[in-house]
Amino acid sequence: MPSAPNAAAPPRREAARFTADELADPLAFLEGLPFLSEDFRARRLLAGVAAVRHREAQQAGKAGVTPEAWLSPSAIYMLRDSPSMPAEPLTPTRRAVIDAQLAEAGQLMPEWAYLLSLPVRYARLYPDRGAISASSRAWQQHVLLADAAFASDAELAEQLHHELAHQWFYLLQELWPLEEEGAPGITLPSGTSGRSPAEVLGAVHVAAVLIRRYDTVGGASLDRLESLAAYGTACLDRVDHLTPVGEQIAKHLARSLY
Repeated sequence: MPSAPNAAAPPRREAARFTADELADPLAFLEGLPFLSEDFRARRLLAGVAAVRHREAQQAGKAGVTPEAWLSPSAIYMLRDSPSMPAEPLTPTRRAVIDAQLAEAGQLMPEWAYLLSLPVRYARLYPDRGAISASSRAWQQHVLLADAAFASDAELAEQLHHELAHQWFYLLQELWPLEEEGAPGITLPSGTSGRSPAEVLGAVHVAAVLIRRYDTVGGASLDRLESLAAYGTACLDRVDHLTPVGEQIAKHLARSLY
């Protein structure tokens, strides 16, 4: 399973060297949230994730590679015996279109270039069952794109930012649990039911990321921006059963919507 051709450089420091005090406050430790802070310490988060996965591999008797090797999409997929995905390989043409879109997005917002280069396997979402794109913590660093995602450059750009926002939010959850154990499911404002509190926070994060992107590069009407902010706020109104870290992130997200 190939990763992105311009994949982010591996982190240079392992999380094993981070202290408990450093990890106690993720927003201070990382200097914000991915895509929402220009000073976000993406390499620091990846170092932590790599160390967590390396320890997991050791416990499963699958060690033998460097911690950074576990940042590969194929490596984490196999380490966790991830379930099958509704996916097919993308054509070389569509893969090239994705690469071009990511390169352009990084030029438009250079502070996001590293985040956009996260090692990810992109595949065709099939059957799509009405969805336009998909991600899941069950198969991390994999993004599935339906045929409809390629309807226009603007549509593809939004879906890529949407799903990469999810991917970075999933990485946060490898170091910090955001919801209480056994938390009940929540129905999103869109009507989708059975979402976990962490997934609801993830939806708010996506809305905030898209707002910031459109505020910077344009391409969305005022009504669209207000709709995204209203959706994010409605999600926050519904979410509960969060851990203290989850509560902290929820407050930060609320400020990022406006």
